[in-house]
Amino acid sequence: MNRKLNTLLIKTRRRLFGQNVGNNISAFKGNGIDFAELKEYSYGDDVRKINWKVTAREQKPYINVFNEERELNIVIGFLLSGSIYFGSYRQKQEVMAEVLGLLSFSALKNSDKVTTLFFDETPVRFFKPTKSQKSATAALEYALSVDVLGKRGDAGALAEYLLKSVKERSIVLLVGDFYDMPDLSYLGAKHETYAVVVRDRFEEEPELFGEYELVDPVTGADSRLELDEGVIAAYRREIERHDEELFLHFRKNRIAYTKIYTDEDPFTKLREMLK
Repeated sequence: MNRKLNTLLIKTRRRLFGQNVGNNISAFKGNGIDFAELKEYSYGDDVRKINWKVTAREQKPYINVFNEERELNIVIGFLLSGSIYFGSYRQKQEVMAEVLGLLSFSALKNSDKVTTLFFDETPVRFFKPTKSQKSATAALEYALSVDVLGKRGDAGALAEYLLKSVKERSIVLLVGDFYDMPDLSYLGAKHETYAVVVRDRFEEEPELFGEYELVDPVTGADSRLELDEGVIAAYRREIERHDEELFLHFRKNRIAYTKIYTDEDPFTKLREMLK
């Protein structure tokens, strides 16, 4: 077991299996989220279960009816992209791996099944549904070691794949840097969906001036650029515009999300998102 993996395992287990249980990530409590049917609202029904999309379409209230189930099905989609091979504090890939570990071991702690899918533009590696810590550790090791250079991390393609392949209603967590603009609306309607955006502050607020030769970690193409204050300002505006559009899409489709920078504590940010 390499040192980085061992360090993450110790850190993750200390957080999740320590004495301070009240600080554990607590999203995975679910009271049964297996969707059964739609039913017209009757007096006394739980208004929190109203399906607002169907209600708006039919012009009368409908509620979701769920089957009770003991365990949850947790699906974690890990987006492999050359752009995560970067970090001024820690590499984004390492932070994403820590996120994966925290989510996986939190689910296992609650006796839920965990499925992990590593995805480029198509599936790269699949870890089948499990309650085994050994399997979760293997997925964490893969997350730390997989070569991401040259990969694109298509979140939209991942969402389409999960829609087709995950039949039972699940908790789906997507982890990546989200520099594309995916359509997650259908995924969010079918599954309880979360997005974990991992970024480095330097890539959003670069302080580079002068002539640089840059290599695209996705395509491998290199280019020589002259960077000045105007170019950097335009770049920052584009990042802000992109994220405003991305987060608006998440909110419209009731997808909970958080952004974690490489110099932040993933545990704290995940707890805030999931509580």
